[in-house]
Amino acid sequence: MAATHETTTHRIGPPRVAINHVTGSLHDEEAAKGLGFRGTAVGGTTHMDVFAPLLVETYGAEWFERGALSVMFLNVIVSGEAVQAVVERPATPAAQVGVLARRADDHAILAGAGTASLRDHSRSALATRGLRLCDESQLRMLKGVKPGQSLGQLTASVERETQDALLASGAINEPLDWYRGASPWGGPIACVSQSAILMLDLVNPENQRRIAPDIGESFGMFGAIELAYERGPVFLDRPYTIEGTVVGVGHSPQTEYLWWDATARDERGETAVRMRQQLRFLKASSPLYPELSAP
Repeated sequence: MAATHETTTHRIGPPRVAINHVTGSLHDEEAAKGLGFRGTAVGGTTHMDVFAPLLVETYGAEWFERGALSVMFLNVIVSGEAVQAVVERPATPAAQVGVLARRADDHAILAGAGTASLRDHSRSALATRGLRLCDESQLRMLKGVKPGQSLGQLTASVERETQDALLASGAINEPLDWYRGASPWGGPIACVSQSAILMLDLVNPENQRRIAPDIGESFGMFGAIELAYERGPVFLDRPYTIEGTVVGVGHSPQTEYLWWDATARDERGETAVRMRQQLRFLKASSPLYPELSAP
C-alpha cells in the first residue's frame, strides 16, 4: 500500500487508476459517448475501495466490523483516470468524518463525497439526506414500483477467485493486504466494493425488468451507496442470504431513480452488512422519453 499523505486535518490517499471491468450500458464507450459522457464510465463501487486504507488508519480494523461509508456519486470518472481519497481526521476517536474522492489531476472534480463513521451511523450522509421521493404515477420507467416492495431473496458469496482476478487486473484499485492474505480475522476478507456487489445482484438488469416491467433496456448508473458493517467483515467463499426492499422512487430532469435497502445475513442469520443505494435510470436512454432521446 502506498504511503498516505497526512495534514493536521486530513488523510490523503495516493492516486489510484480507476478501471472499468463491466460491459454494457454506460460501461460501453460508444453508448456512453452517445449519451454525452466523455467515455467509458467507471462504476461508483470502484471508488469506494480507495477509502479503505484511510478508514483503517482512522478507526482501526474495527471499521471492517462496525464501520460505514456513505457516499453520493457526483461526477462520472472515465476508465483510465486516477482518483484519490481524502478523509477528515476525527475530532474524537470514533467520531463521524467527511470524505471525498477526487480526480487526482483536477481536485475540483469530485467522483463522490459523503461521510464515514464507526458504530453510530445515524447522522451519515444518506441518513440525513432528503430522498426527494414522488408518487410512482409521475414516472414512466419506474411506474408501479412502490415503497416496501420486496426485491426478493438470493444466496450469494464473494468468491476468492473472482476477487483475486479483480486485484490482478487493477479493477480493485486499492489492493489492501487483507484482501489476499492474513487479516485480523484470519484469512482474506472481501474488499469494500465486493461487499457492496454481493447485494447488487438483486437489481441486475434481468431483475430490474421484473421489478419495473416498463424499464426496458434503459441505462442505469449509481447515484449513491451507503455500506454499513454490523457484524463484519464479509468473508470470501462464504454464503450470505441477501434480501432487499424498495425505499421509494423519484425523478430529476435527467433521471428516474430507485432508493432501496439490502441486507446480507451470514449462516447464523446475523446481519453482516447492510446497504442503501440510489440507482438512477437515464431518461434519454429510454424510448419512454422520446423527447430526450439522443440523436
